[in-house]
Amino acid sequence: MGRLYTTDGLVIRAYPRGESDRLVQILTPDRGRLSVIVRHGQSGRDRLSAVSQPFTWGNFELSESHGALWLRSGSVLSSFYSLSCDLTHMALASYLCDLSGDVVGVAGASPAASEGEGEQDEMAVFGGRMLRMLLNSLYMLEQRTKPAALIKGVFEMRTAALSGFCPSLECCALCGKETPAGAYLDVMNGRLLCDACKARLNRGGIGAASEEALGERSILIPLTESVLAAMRFALAAPDRKIFSFSLETAQAEAFSSATEVYLLNHLEHGFETLNYYRSVASSAERAVTKDRGGSQ
Repeated sequence: MGRLYTTDGLVIRAYPRGESDRLVQILTPDRGRLSVIVRHGQSGRDRLSAVSQPFTWGNFELSESHGALWLRSGSVLSSFYSLSCDLTHMALASYLCDLSGDVVGVAGASPAASEGEGEQDEMAVFGGRMLRMLLNSLYMLEQRTKPAALIKGVFEMRTAALSGFCPSLECCALCGKETPAGAYLDVMNGRLLCDACKARLNRGGIGAASEEALGERSILIPLTESVLAAMRFALAAPDRKIFSFSLETAQAEAFSSATEVYLLNHLEHGFETLNYYRSVASSAERAVTKDRGGSQ
């Protein structure tokens, strides 16, 4: 058995490994994302099965052997059990975990690696912030005090910023208006445009052809005043306050749609868990609409 290492962490992914083992990915406060093998983890009767389930926030004792990390023991601090009672919230939680695992790398070659490397420290800080935001988001989903679309939008906008894709939303990038009427999010250039400047760009004005000004692949998303304010708040609020605002249902959906388009275009790929969440959320909305129609 190799050197032991103990860490808190959140299980964000779990996969079968062979006939009986399980491979889990754990997001940690100080080591980024760790891939850990759980011997006999697929057996519901094994003592390590409970602590290696997705959404489990726990304390894990790991050992390194033959270049791999193995789970030796663990204890559950929180299982976020009530997420399993709502399919839409569970699907969204899976997407948020998947997204976190995608953007957070591994801070160091192994848990036993020495501290002090600049890149490792930077990844540790980034991973720690993503972990805190993810835990906060799962807690908010459990509480059901905010629309799922609002939680999703905040998480996506904040993830874009932490990943180096922060848009500039203080004012119109061309004329400087702080809260332009008819604002547009220029997705590929990460900036805000007012309606007047967008129109001039489309006419080839402001000293540049529209292709040069907007880019070969331009995506412009119209933003209401509420959605723009939500985006600005999500980017500027302290970590502990990122969900301290409200939006009407339609505005929350528009906010979520805009942040999704922005983030996925900068990451340059999608997520199967996001597709599943969309499908589940759409089915749930149709069911609600049908129930309302039947009760009238």
